[in-house]
This record gives sequence, structure tokens and C-alpha cells, in this order.
Amino acid sequence: MQDAGIIDDAVYFIEKLRGDVAKITFIKKSGELRYMKCTLDFNLIPKGDKPKSVNIQQILKLIRKNGIARVYDLEKKGWRSVPFNKTEYMELEKENKRYRIRAK
Repeated sequence: MQDAGIIDDAVYFIEKLRGDVAKITFIKKSGELRYMKCTLDFNLIPKGDKPKSVNIQQILKLIRKNGIARVYDLEKKGWRSVPFNKTEYMELEKENKRYRIRAK
């Protein structure tokens, strides 16, 4: 896995997840370290779990206001909230790259 630098923008973080599968590491509210295999690639999300519509403005508002990204957890088969400002790393499968996350 090649180190690819730093992602410091939540919107860029979301864009990377739209076309790939990522293993992310973040700190939960409880302080517990959590690993998650997730995506925003709708081709990989089961039909029954796909949202009926996507409101980009609402997604961006949530990210900018609270630093929360909604992602699909491929192992637990459900949508989860990830605190961008508490995310440490993202490893992208297709790119074979690892990014360090540093929220602004």
C-alpha cells in the first residue's frame, strides 16, 4: 500500500469513496478506535439499501456543519456516520493508496 499524502477536505474524502472501497480508521464518540470497510460506490451497495434519492446539498451541509460523513459499511451491511475530523486513515483498494486524514 503506497502512502499518497494527506486529505484535509471532507468533500474530497467523500469523492474518493464514491468510486472505491476504503478501509478507514476513526475514533468513535466513546473514544474507541474503529475500523470500517466502506464505500459510496452505489454499484456495490445492495439494491434494498440504496437511497431513493441523493440530496448533495444536504450531504454537504451535514459534512460542513458537523463533520459527519454517511458511508455504507460493507461488513455490517448498513449506513453509518463517520466523524471526518476523527478519521485517521483511509486505504483505497482500487488505487492501492493510503491517505492520512487531517481535518482543517
